[in-house]
Amino acid sequence: MGWLVIGLIACLSLFGARPAQANTVADGSAAHTASGRVAPIASITDETVPFPANVPNPLPVGVALRLNGVSRIAEKSGTFDGDFDLQLRWRDPGLAFDAKANGTDRQEYGGDEAADKLATIWTPAVVVDNLSDKTIQGEPGLFIFSDGSVVYTQRYKTTFDASFKLGAFPFDTQALPVHLLSSLYSVNQISFVQEQRDVNASGIKDGIKSSGWKVKRLDFLGSRLRAWNGEFVPEIEARIILSRVPFAHVLGIFTPFVLILLVPTVFTLYTKEGIGPRLTAWSGSIFALIALNFTLSSRYPNLDSESLVSQVLSTGYAYQLIMVTLNVTLFNPAIAERLANRFVIQEIQAFLRWGMPVGLFAFLLTRTMLTALSW
Repeated sequence: MGWLVIGLIACLSLFGARPAQANTVADGSAAHTASGRVAPIASITDETVPFPANVPNPLPVGVALRLNGVSRIAEKSGTFDGDFDLQLRWRDPGLAFDAKANGTDRQEYGGDEAADKLATIWTPAVVVDNLSDKTIQGEPGLFIFSDGSVVYTQRYKTTFDASFKLGAFPFDTQALPVHLLSSLYSVNQISFVQEQRDVNASGIKDGIKSSGWKVKRLDFLGSRLRAWNGEFVPEIEARIILSRVPFAHVLGIFTPFVLILLVPTVFTLYTKEGIGPRLTAWSGSIFALIALNFTLSSRYPNLDSESLVSQVLSTGYAYQLIMVTLNVTLFNPAIAERLANRFVIQEIQAFLRWGMPVGLFAFLLTRTMLTALSW
């Protein structure tokens, strides 16, 4: 009976952990986040520079993002490495100039010149709110057109924070965010928009690949965030939608799982070994499944009790408990003869010899297919 207790404890241990969740709160001026991981995009500006005059209220700020690459997607640390080009555009009539007098309809600035020019003009003070690493590779670019239109570009090649939902792992689809908001202006002053030209400038680089993942599309979701002072600030989130390539994970999870249950099942159902060797085999199986559980929990700490992997492991514990019970009852001659007529016992044993393995396989296959098809 000691092994039964061990099996029950193992089942309960599977449900004991809950993944920690990180919360982001608004703090600071209009929308300064408590995380402190806020990097300037177009916020290299003197706050004394006046808001543009003779513009719509709120002032539209166009947002475009083109993904060049995504790598090192780490569920354990909740981060990913992204490489993309960000473009912001707005119009400030105060920056308009005579194209004929200047001999060109636009002024171009790059690198340090762009940073210096940005410090002298109004900008929407846009920040990336989910940067994990403030180190940004890539120089800014600035274009000012004769009608006062401003286009700001910045290449980002750095690490971002992300929240992963692993309920359907390894058949899951993830949305990796690039979260933009204004650190100074409310929704009454500016608004993030995506007109057709912004849509055309957005997208995914042809031939982009990410190890273990398939990049599917790029979505944008606009919303607003309530700041500490009660004001609402505009925000927009670019979401990189990826689906996991499940084959390697399926082999890595189900192969050891099947092997852990296979040997003691054969000992119990298809050999004439005594109860001692059979219980020894099942005790080893129980400890092996506990070890597999801890291994997967360490590798994927965000897995919760509702995930496919957790349910598969729970099924394994339940199967072990049932098989240990059968070993000490129906497959134990000293006990079986007291439960029913030997011919009845033989029929039940004959049914269990194919019913238990087939039932386990059918349940796991059905649960896996439902998870794969529902995501």
